[in-house]
This record gives sequence, C-alpha cells and structure tokens, in this order.
Amino acid sequence: MHYTLPSWRRFFNRLAILIFLCLLTASSVIAQLKPWQHYSVRIAANKTPLKEIYASLEKQTGIAFNYDENTVKGNQLVTLQVRGGLDVVLQQLGEATHTTYKQIGNAITAAYKVPTPIDPNISGTVTSKSDGQALPNVSVLVKETGDVFATNENGIFQYQFPQQRPAKATLVFRYIGMKPYEIVIGRQTKLVVQLEENPLKVAEVVVTSSYTKERRREEVVGSISQLNAAALQTSRPIESVDKMLEGLVAGVYVETNTSLNTPVKVNIRGQGSLTAMLGGRTTSTQPLYVVDGVPLYEQQRGDEHSSFANENYLNPVSNINPADIKSISVLKDAAASAIYGANAANGVIIITTKNGSAGKTKLNVDYKSGVSTFINQIKYLDGPQYYELLRETYINNGLTPAAAEALSGSKTINTNWFDLTNRNASYQNVNVDVSGGKQGTSFRLSGGYLQQNASSLANDLEKMYARFRLDHEVSNKFSMSVNMSPTLTMQNALNIYNTVILPPNISPYNADGSYNELANLNVPNPIAVLNQNTDKHKGMSFIGNIQGTYKVNSDIQVMANVGTSYYSNKENIYQSGLNATGRTRNGYLQIFDRRNLGWTAFLQATYEKTFREQHHVNVLVGTQVQDENTELLKGMGTGFSYDKLHNLNNAASQTAASSSMSSAMVSYYSQLAYDYRKKYYTSVNVRADKSSIFGGDKQVAMNASLGVGWIVSNENFLQNNNTLSFLRLRASYGSTGNSRIGTYAARGLYSFGSNNYNGNTGAVPDGTAAPNPDLSWEKNYKANFGVDFTLFKRIEVTAEYYNNTIRDMISSIQVPLEIGYSTMSVNAGDMRNQGFELTINSTNIQRNNFTWNTSFNLGFNKNVILRFNDGFQPMYSSESMTVARPGLSTSTIWGWEWAGVDPSTGEETWFDPSGKKVDAATINALPTSQATILGNYLPKFQGGIVNVFSIGKLSVTANFQYSYGASVFLNKDIQSDGRNLNHRNQIVDLMDRWQQPNDITDVPKLYFPRRLVVNSSRYLREISYIKLSNLSGSYQLPKAWLERIGIEQLSVFANATNLFYWYKGDNKSSTRNGIAELRFVYPEMRTYTFGLRLGL
Repeated sequence: MHYTLPSWRRFFNRLAILIFLCLLTASSVIAQLKPWQHYSVRIAANKTPLKEIYASLEKQTGIAFNYDENTVKGNQLVTLQVRGGLDVVLQQLGEATHTTYKQIGNAITAAYKVPTPIDPNISGTVTSKSDGQALPNVSVLVKETGDVFATNENGIFQYQFPQQRPAKATLVFRYIGMKPYEIVIGRQTKLVVQLEENPLKVAEVVVTSSYTKERRREEVVGSISQLNAAALQTSRPIESVDKMLEGLVAGVYVETNTSLNTPVKVNIRGQGSLTAMLGGRTTSTQPLYVVDGVPLYEQQRGDEHSSFANENYLNPVSNINPADIKSISVLKDAAASAIYGANAANGVIIITTKNGSAGKTKLNVDYKSGVSTFINQIKYLDGPQYYELLRETYINNGLTPAAAEALSGSKTINTNWFDLTNRNASYQNVNVDVSGGKQGTSFRLSGGYLQQNASSLANDLEKMYARFRLDHEVSNKFSMSVNMSPTLTMQNALNIYNTVILPPNISPYNADGSYNELANLNVPNPIAVLNQNTDKHKGMSFIGNIQGTYKVNSDIQVMANVGTSYYSNKENIYQSGLNATGRTRNGYLQIFDRRNLGWTAFLQATYEKTFREQHHVNVLVGTQVQDENTELLKGMGTGFSYDKLHNLNNAASQTAASSSMSSAMVSYYSQLAYDYRKKYYTSVNVRADKSSIFGGDKQVAMNASLGVGWIVSNENFLQNNNTLSFLRLRASYGSTGNSRIGTYAARGLYSFGSNNYNGNTGAVPDGTAAPNPDLSWEKNYKANFGVDFTLFKRIEVTAEYYNNTIRDMISSIQVPLEIGYSTMSVNAGDMRNQGFELTINSTNIQRNNFTWNTSFNLGFNKNVILRFNDGFQPMYSSESMTVARPGLSTSTIWGWEWAGVDPSTGEETWFDPSGKKVDAATINALPTSQATILGNYLPKFQGGIVNVFSIGKLSVTANFQYSYGASVFLNKDIQSDGRNLNHRNQIVDLMDRWQQPNDITDVPKLYFPRRLVVNSSRYLREISYIKLSNLSGSYQLPKAWLERIGIEQLSVFANATNLFYWYKGDNKSSTRNGIAELRFVYPEMRTYTFGLRLGL
C-alpha cells in the first residue's frame, strides 16, 4: 500500500537533509581553514629554486601553492634552514624572498611584496632557558658592524645600526655559564633570546669576594671552589648550610655530628691552629663565613651547664635558609682570601643569597617531608646476657655462685633503655618565594618553615625563616640593594645520651608504678628526666645589609655597604626536685640569655678600564670598620615548692650574674687586577687590620698576596685545539691572619667581689686566662700552584698543590696559680699543612634526551708541627688521646700497642718499646715519651663523587663520599671492656670473653677492678669507607599538562641518605657507626624524603 508522509514530516526530513549537507560543507570548509601552525614543516634549502621549495611544502602539507611567474620568480635561488609551524616557516621564507602568503580555498597564493625600509633599531630580552630568569650583562656582537653591547640588569638590550641596516644581520650572544647563541635576523625589530646553560665549569661566573664583582672563572688566579644553586639544591633534611659542603669540595673536611642546630667542624686544607676553643667569640680553627657581605662568627653559649655537652658553640650559619642560597664560594689560597686579611687564615666561605629579576612575578613552593631510622647501631647486651656475664664476673672475683647471683640482679627483666628513650626521627620543610620586578627594579621575598623531631625524645627543632631582597636602579648613575633576613628558632634539647649504658636487667619503674631511682648506679632515671626536666631554647637572629653604588663615569664607581648581624639565645634548663638531677636542691633552674650584635661597614672605589683593547686594569681601594658586642645574663634558682612552675620568682634562693664582651677592628684594603690580551693575569692584594683584641704594639697586622695566571690555550700555537680546548697555569703566594682567638685572650679578665680584700670590694683576677701583652697575630703563609685544563670540550680538570706555613700559632699554657690565673695564651710555634687536590668534571654522555655528568674531587693533606717556642709545653688532651709534638701532626694519636689476650691466663698484654709482651702494670709505669704512634684522627685523603643522570624529564643524582686512613678511639669500647660491668651495660662483643685456659679470643677474662690502659690500640679503629651518602630522583611533569591548569612547572622528588657503606677492616668496625664514635654520639640516620616543587 502506498503511504504518503504527512507534510510536517516531509518538512523535517528535508530540513534534516539540509542540515546534514550544511554540516558536510562546513566540515570541508573547516578542513580547508586548518590553522597553519598545526602543520609541522621543514625547509633545508641551499641555493634551491623557490618553485622546488613550494613543491616540498605541498608534499608536506597537502596544500597547493600558486603564484604569478611574472611577479614571483620560481627560479629564484633560496638558502634557508628552518623547521617549525607553517606560519613561522612562511614568514621566514617571505622575508628571504620578498613574498607574502594568503590562503584562498584549499590553496596558498604567493604574491610579491615591495620591500619597505628596514627599521634601523632592534631591541629584545635575553633570559635563561632553564628558569626564565633575565640575564644581565650579556655580551651581544653584531658581526656586520663589529659593534659590541650588553643587556642591562633586567636582561633588556637596544641597538641602532649606525648606517643603513643590512637585509640580514648576525647577532652573537655570549654570557658566562651559558652556551654562545648566534642568530641571523632580517627585518625583525623585537627579539626574545633564551640561552642554555654550559655544562663546562670554565664558563662559570665566580663570586670572588664581597668587595669585588663576579668574574669569569678563567680570569680568577686564586684557588676558589664554587657550588651554585643547582649543585646545592637538595631534598636532604639539612638544617644548616655548613653541612651542605660535605664531600662536594676538594680539600674541605667536614666533621659532622648528629645533634640538631650545632656547628660542624670545617677544615679547609688542614687544621689551621693548635687552638681548639679558647673562649671569646669563636673557634680559631674554623673558616670565616661571609653572607652577602656580612661576616658571621661562632658564638659561645656561655652556659657551662648546657646540655649540649661539647657543642657549646652556636652555629653562625644555622639561621640561613638553605633554600635561599644562590652560591657558596670557598676561598682557599692567599690570592683568593688575603683581601679578608686578619680573619682569613683558615679560609673564607662566601654565601650569596638569591635575588629577583625583572619580568613576570613568579611564585614557587617547595615542600618535603621525611623520616629517619637508625643504621649501624652498636649492639649491647640484653637482660639475660648481662646477668650471665655479671654473675661470671663476681665468681671470677672469688664469690660463691649464690653470692654472685644475689648481686647480679634479675634474670628475667630485659629493658631496652635505648628504645624507651628514642624514636624514628621525622622532618618537614616548606619554602615559599615570590620574585619579579620591572625594568630597573627587582625583588624577592621568601619564607620557610622547618620542623625536625630528633631521634632522642624531648629533642626537637622548629625554625621560621624570612628573607627580603630589593634591587633598585635609582638612576643611570646610582643603584642600591636592601637585604633583610630574620629567623626564629625554638628547640628542646634535653640531654639523655647515656641511656645506652644502663643495665638492661633493671626496670625503669618500681612495683607501684613510680620511677626507679637507680640509686646504686649513681645516675638519674632517664624516663623520669624526660617527663620531669626541661631544656628549652629560643633564639632569634637578624642578618641584613644595605648597599649603594654610584657610577662616577664609565670607569669609576663608588660603593658603600652597611651590614649587621644580631643573635639572641635564651635557654631555660630545669632539673626537677622529683628525680636525682635536682633532688638535693629541691629543683634547680638555670636561665641563660645571650645577645650578640655585630655590624660592619665598608666604603670603596673601583677603577676599571681597557686600554688599546689589550690591557685590562681593575683597581680597588677601600676601608672597613667592624664592631661586635656580646652580653650574657645568667639567673639560677633552687628550692621550688611547686615543680610545675619554672620561674625564678618561685625559687626560694636566687642568684644572678652578667658579663659583656666587645671588640672592634678597622681595616684598609686594596686590590690590583691586570690582564693582557686575556692571556696573562696578575692579582695583588694588600690589607692592614687593627684589632682591639691584641694589646700594645701588636694591634696592627699587614697581609698581602700575589697571584699570576697564564691561559696557554689563548696562545696562537694552541688555539682551536679540539683535544686540549683550554689550558691555564697559575700560582700564588701571600699571607693571611687569625685574630679570632677570644675577645680578651691577650688582656686578661677581672671580677669584682665584696670580700676580695678582707671584706672590702675590689677587682681580682678571675682565675682563668692571664693577660699577655706580647701576644701577636697568627700568620698563615700560603703558596699555591694550580693547573686547569679541558679535554675534548667535555672533561675539565683542576689540580693544585699547596704549602701553608702557620707562624706564631696561638695556644694555651698552664701558669702558676699564685699569679691568680690558671692559663695564659701564648704564641706557641710554627706548623705546616701541605697537600694536593684534584677536581674533575666531565660530561660522559650527551645524546638527545639523555645526559650523564660526573663530578669527582680528591684531597690529600699532611699536617706537621715544625717547632715550638722555647718554654712552651702543650697541654695533653685526654679526650682525644693526642699530644702535640714537633715533627708530628696535631691530630696524631699516640699510645701503647695492644698484644692481645694471653690464652693461658686471659689477661691483656701490650708491647713495650723493645717489643716484649708485658702486662698493664708495666705499661702504666712507663713514661709517655716512650709511647708509640698509633694513628691519626684526620684521613690521609678524602673526597666525593657526584653522578647526575638526566633522561627526558627524569633526573637522578647519586652522591658518594669516601675517606681513607683516619683512625678513632671508640669510647664505647673503652667503657665497655668489662671493667664497669657492675653498673653499666656492655657491648655484645663481651660474649666472646676468655673463660678457660687455651681460649683464643680478643676479649679478656671478666673481673674487677682491672688496671686501666686507656691509650691502647685495642680501642682504635681505622675509619676508611665509601658511602652512598645521597640518592635522589626528580621528575618534571610535562608543561603541556600543566598549562591546562595554569601551572608553570611542577616536579616531584624522592631522596634517601646514607644508603650504603663499604668499610675497610674487620667485621667489628662494620657494626659500628664508622665515622666518629667519641663519647656517646648517636648512630648515623638513614633518611627517606619525599616532596614536590611548584611554580606559578
């Protein structure tokens, strides 16, 4: 049956067909109108006819190219190398052939374009490709005219061709630390140039001092090692800058510790003095730290009862946020450090913080969190083992088994004191910074928060950082910068380090749940101490400076800088009357409030000019003043009726005391740097310092240096050598001084009292350091020889030999108590440090998306005391078992060679000077002059290896550290050889003790009392190791993903520290910490960290 659709249905059917045809037509049109940038094309033409280029583009895009042969010459020869979107390619093709292009339908029509006059002006910006930061002082060469100009502080340049602008011009951009970039321009008037980092260290810019501007590494004749932000960027839980240097710089030995917020020992090319810690403002063996032109010194806590044990010095750089650091420069020889004169004997570490740059305002967020666990813990006896050995000891002493059992305590209690008082450590850190600016002005504002829970309970640390920097170009003549950095520190530092040695068969609690007093052990119950005692610290610091620079003309400029550093530290220590620490005084409160204010100002003028394009001269003259004031207030109280209120007002008895110290220095300095044709370099430094620390005619010290360098590779006979692309020889000699010996080491101290003179008030010697008006400066005369070369443009080598002689070393001697003092500082004698350093940086593989770079450093040092002045007798160090003797190193360990355990008796034996085996009584009767050298605390050589692998967006870094030849006495062994078994735990090695005749073992028979021979090689361990100190990986998320959500960059990272150790020696040494096991330092920690970095 025939069925006719209703008219309304026919209407909608026709409408649907019409819509379908419209959509089909529209899709065809849309296909024709596909944007040109969506076509990726390439032109590789070398005198190629234009019509052949059109044919190639037709093949690559499927779009026909039409042109009028009368106006567009198809046989026109074109030379052009370009790849990219069709829009970019046609733009450059049009500029090369004077043509324009327009899409008509599904074809592109070329038309002739009448040339227009070329704008003679060109401008643009130059930035870093890695982070987008503007690059100032980029050198730009115009090949056609030979003109050279530079970008301003915001990376902007402008140039006008002196005559008619050529159709094509070649611009070459060069910047220190970046690869050269060459571009051919046509009619462009605006350029945006991005420079890539040059992996070769020779191209780096180096911070040489706070007085001089940055210089190219090849122009520096002194010995300077620099770590930039990329090398320093770390996800490790580091709360202090000085710990970042470990294993990264040749010749720098960093002796770290596991305590929070305490200074580490940093030796640059060996120990620079006999003095360890004389009192006053700092240690004389540490380097000078300079942060943005402000010198920082270590501060004594001033609290002899501090729970920090030997760490009684405040870390001068712990209040600098590692995330704010731009670079760290280590100045080693005289040519590099003599400009710092009296404070540079032990080297100088210059810390430069980050600044902002003109351009888009950027926000960066960095967050990381981690957890730490103990590794290489020393194993101690458990409860049953301890009972067994203690019982055997009493029996060996002649007691009956029943009596021995009665004295040996519980058989069943097994208390792990270490686990009760320790935990896995944790770590959180967040940093935020905002930076930006416009032409002539830039800023950076940053803030950070650090929270660390140490392994020991009641030990934690919180820090809040802030930093603000503003750089402003007031005019073409005058510019200024302001830098401010406050830091707040809060710390709990309760000291319970001796928990590992408590007997494990004693419970911390009595049967009724109260704390066990441990009366027989003469030590407090650490669980009670944790819950009833406090040790709280609160510190605040401020570091800031303001600097102004005035350009008199193109050759002369004047700079003034005023900086200050302020530090306050308050410590509140309460020993509760409820436990053994404060019971006899019914509670004991100590309050220490220390404040230090230092300021420095320098004014200088520089003259820099190049004569006849061959002679370059830079002259600097300046003067500097420094002042430092310290105040210490102590308050003590006893007798607290209520144990929870720890205020002096609640104490029944109160005492208070205060003291102050001040010092000042005025200096004059100058520097002359000259080079001829960028081949021959010389640098001369002269500085005079006058310090209030010394007295009489000893207040003034002169220091000077001379350095020379020769870039052999710039000579005609070695230019363009692909094998040896760079070669430089350099040498230097000069002196630096050391005035950081204690504020009143030369002057003596007095105290006032009401009963000093038969009841009358008066001043008397304070009984410590006697005055010495003849005390003079330490001088370090430094000679350095170095060679730097680059092989195959990918392997950089720096080798250096140094010989440093320290004259008039300062140390202490004992004096008769009848004069009112116990010690006096004197000039003791001379010492030498000599050694060799090697640094290699190589680009092993660089292919497409994969690169592998390696950095290796090695340092040898030999220290020897040359002589002592007449009458000087050095003090013996019982802690480290060392004594200073001419001909030996300051770190020489001396003692008696252990001969093992006599199998027949179980007694220890030693070798006497004739080589005969003798007992302890015989050894102890011998004079110490007959002792033998057992080892050295410092390694024969040490260094580090860093490997960086980059695969696309993934980067992996592996840091290795190694050390060879150091030795250390293990205090835990000394105290755990069985002699104190009746009141302290012992290491598990005692299970291998001698028990019967013919037993072969290295653990003697257990009994007490035993004769003590502390200086015995039995307790000496060689600490030679290689460790994987840090392994980190990061992944940068693709920008294409991030742009969709408005994020500039986002990376995630993971990090692990102390992953593996390889030791030299027996299995015993491998069960120990292996780095430095003096006193009761906590074991090393293995830390796992995860985090992310976000940029907007």
